[in-house]
Amino acid sequence: MSVATEPPNEHYPHLFAPFELAGKRLRNRIVHASISLHFGAERGAPDGLIDYHASRARSGAAMIVTEPIGVAAHQGNQRIVAWNNSMAGDLARWADAVESHDCRLIGQVQDSGRGRHVPGRSFSAIGPSALPDDISWSVPHAMSAAEISVFVESAAGACLRMKHAGFSGAEISAGHGHLFHQFLSPLSNHREDAYGGDLAGRCRFLAELCLAIRHACGSNFILGVKLPGDDGVPGGIGPVVAAAIAAHLTSLVRVDYLSYAQGSHHRTLEMHLPDGAYPRLPYLALTRELRRTTPEVPVMALGRITDPAEAEGILAAGDIELVALGRPLITDATWPLKAQHGKAGDIRYCVSCNTCWKVIVTHTPIACDNNPRAGKPGETGALPPAAIRRRIAIAGAGIAGLEAAMTAARRGHEVTVFGASAEVGGKTRLHAAMPVAESLSSIYDYQFVQARLAGVRFELGQMVSAQTLIDLAPDAVVLATGAAMTWPPCLPKTLQADGLVQDLREAMGTLSGTTQPQAGTAVVLDMDHTDGTYSAIERLRDLFARVVVLTPRERIAEDTSLATRQRVQRRFHERGIEVICLVEPQWTTLVENEGTLQYRSVFGGELKNINNLAFFAYATPRVPELSLLEPLRQAGMEVHTIGDCKVARGVLEATAEGYAAGLAL
Repeated sequence: MSVATEPPNEHYPHLFAPFELAGKRLRNRIVHASISLHFGAERGAPDGLIDYHASRARSGAAMIVTEPIGVAAHQGNQRIVAWNNSMAGDLARWADAVESHDCRLIGQVQDSGRGRHVPGRSFSAIGPSALPDDISWSVPHAMSAAEISVFVESAAGACLRMKHAGFSGAEISAGHGHLFHQFLSPLSNHREDAYGGDLAGRCRFLAELCLAIRHACGSNFILGVKLPGDDGVPGGIGPVVAAAIAAHLTSLVRVDYLSYAQGSHHRTLEMHLPDGAYPRLPYLALTRELRRTTPEVPVMALGRITDPAEAEGILAAGDIELVALGRPLITDATWPLKAQHGKAGDIRYCVSCNTCWKVIVTHTPIACDNNPRAGKPGETGALPPAAIRRRIAIAGAGIAGLEAAMTAARRGHEVTVFGASAEVGGKTRLHAAMPVAESLSSIYDYQFVQARLAGVRFELGQMVSAQTLIDLAPDAVVLATGAAMTWPPCLPKTLQADGLVQDLREAMGTLSGTTQPQAGTAVVLDMDHTDGTYSAIERLRDLFARVVVLTPRERIAEDTSLATRQRVQRRFHERGIEVICLVEPQWTTLVENEGTLQYRSVFGGELKNINNLAFFAYATPRVPELSLLEPLRQAGMEVHTIGDCKVARGVLEATAEGYAAGLAL
């Protein structure tokens, strides 16, 4: 008797071809990579965590790897617990919410060991040797052989509990500089017992863990391992050692899939979250090379895969079996369904900004620059219709105004957007034109298309006046008019009046058409410390022979995430951009007479010179632009402020407040 099979997907036949792991069917090749959501797990699996994963399962993901699950008592109660039976019901509810949608749920086994990427040191860390973490300098307790054995037994028991709860498998996270990576690396493992020394010794902990899980859970339980591919640390685990580890491990135990992580808890932490400074698919060539070491084991590609066509191309080449998407499935839970039905143009794309990582490392629930609904109840459902259709005017066509317009129009309101520029996007459009930031353009591109489809009317290319809005007589006005940089207190006010010095955003607009290299030195006073400033500084390096950054703080990029700060510092070093900290510029007559800018330590002392000054701009804290607010209020109008017009912050807050305003109207 023949069995009917589903015909290949006409849009992405390889991406939507079924696959099998440990006897379990995957409906396609799309895997949600592990992401810590931080919805709060102290009292069990919260509804937000369940809803998040259920929405991704319902929307077409074939397999989901969870955030780390508690597999040992020392990990405390900040995770969903599986090392005892206290949360057995929560595990079962979680598994049912995902598996009921034909999606395999894989619990991640991970321990940070000495790794720490938030301020302060961990005084309860464990590790292979009493050697400090490269970022936090936390010195771990060196685990004894008996403690390793207890951990292995506990983790295997936890995986069995997950299996009984309905999970399809487990993934061991042995990369990213976490505990198992620390045992694998000769830099962090200086042991002289059976768990150190040569490669076989350094692999012993991981191998024993894999064998114990396989013995406890059987052959029909998916066992995946994420290994270091290249941790970027001299003397650590590069591709050659990574290949040897993979070959040795898979010779000892049957592993159902492998994936490869990059970077470590070191100056290379940024490698595991490739942002716009990296090319698309930055680790694909390395993954394919490592795949040759273990041809019998399926391999999962990972790292800045954002588009269905990219995923299809990876699989069509035939040497990688699965594609892991982390950040893209945060941004759009329905990515798989849209791709499956040939609607890739409707996807809200990940912009590789790493805001999600910046949020969760502070133990705050997941959030996304390009998806203000991420993790919210009913995330993938239709918006609630407006009880009464209202006429809404929005001043400002940046990303806050666009999000508000799109959301309000989708709910049934009549919306008109006024924008001073002929193009939408506001300051985010300017940022997207800078180096390493091009992906940001997909935020306003998506918003604009969807807003027009929802019926929003746009009046672009002219500054809207209060009188125009009053004459329009809308039911409500939303001000999304942005903010302006403040004048640096260390510079004389006469320069502001003369227009001799501009804020960095204005200056970059002036330089937008410049392509020829410029002689002399460009100097930026950095009192902003956000990502956009550093993208602009990189653009200046494209144009000027020398670029110098002055900041009164102890270092640059303090308002970015650690991963972003590492990337900025690395690129500045590679490109020869000079940074001078704890100083302020002193504007003296030497600037006009000799082209020399002087600066001094914030603590006083002698003046120092920067010669051949050709460009000077400042990036400072911003003040909301509110000139329309009082006239509109005095006219008795309902007015809402959002984004930088409310309080100057970043992309995350702009889209979030635009969405909230669209719901509230």
